[in-house]
Formats: sequence, structure tokens, C-alpha cells
Amino acid sequence: MAFESILIYGAVGIGAYLSGSLPSAWLVMRLRDGTDIRTRGSGNVGALNTYRSSHSPLSALIVLFLDVLKGWLPPALLMYYGFADNLMFLFAGIGVILGHCYPVWLRFHGGRGLAVSAGFFGAVAPLVILVWGLVWLLYFILIRKHIVANLVATFLLPLIVYFTGDKFFAPHILLLTLAMMFIVFLKHLERLPDVIFGNPYEKKES
Repeated sequence: MAFESILIYGAVGIGAYLSGSLPSAWLVMRLRDGTDIRTRGSGNVGALNTYRSSHSPLSALIVLFLDVLKGWLPPALLMYYGFADNLMFLFAGIGVILGHCYPVWLRFHGGRGLAVSAGFFGAVAPLVILVWGLVWLLYFILIRKHIVANLVATFLLPLIVYFTGDKFFAPHILLLTLAMMFIVFLKHLERLPDVIFGNPYEKKES
């Protein structure tokens, strides 16, 4: 790989990281009532904790929209400007989800990556969102625990892409789902002790 290509791919990864690192939930809560969402509810920097902490559907929807948008923006820009090769998508996908989950602005304490991943795949492979959503819905109906449904759907998604790839998905989509779902899965594992031992939404001391 030529040095110029390394610089371009590195710039794509860094740009995607910066896009993902915009702390939407933190900013909305700060602007709304001056609180730090990391000290409220589950401590997660995401739309669901925004709703639980603020009891404001509008605030949660704004966070959800911004999180989906910042995941959608990097691949959409790549495709718009004609730089959409598979390796660039991989750099963009990993960059944007790392930015969301580990934002430098919040000392690497971010969200769990679901909305950002949805935005990214909404631009690259919308069918992934449909499959992911259906698996999640099935397990949520059966278990009634959204964290467990998130874990199961995130774990199964790359397997589903692998076994149906020849018919429904381009080959590079498997690598994207493996890389991004691995990070999402790890972030959700942090919540398993709360789900198992109870009090998952007990408010933390500020």
C-alpha cells in the first residue's frame, strides 16, 4: 500500500472517529438541565438513558436522531465523493463506532453503539438493519430484557450474514458486521452483572 493511500485511509478512520465521538446524549442533557448523563440512570451516554434520566421523549428522540446521523454520515460522504471501496468502509465503520463508544471528549466513556451502527449500515447495507431488528424484536418478546436482546441480536447478526451472504449480502459486509458487532457486543457485556443481579437502572451518585 502506497504511503498516500495509508494517509487517506488514516484520515478516513480519524474523520469517522471524530464524527462518532460527538457526545449527543451528553450535550443534550447539559443543554437541557445542566446534568452529566454519565452520573444518571445507567450511566450510558445514549438515547434510552436520556429518556430514563430526563423523562423527555423529545430529548431522547433528538439524541437518537443525532446518533444515527453521525453513524450514517461517514459512509454517505464516502459514497457521495466516490471513495467507497471496501477497505475505506471498514476504516469508517470501526472509526465511527470507536468514536461513539470511546469518545476522547468524555474520557472514553461513551454509548454502546447500537444507533451509530444502525446509521452506518443504513447507508451501506440497509438489509442488515432489517435482519438485526427482527432478531432483536424476537428475543425481546421472548425475554423482555433489552440488554439481553441486544446481546443476542448482535452476536447472531454476523452469523446470519455469513450463512445468507451469497444470496443477500456483498462479501465485505461480513467483515464490517464482525468488526462493528464485536465492539457493540463488548460494550453490552458491561451491563450483564446489572441484569443478572438486579437494580440495572438504579441511579448513580453524582
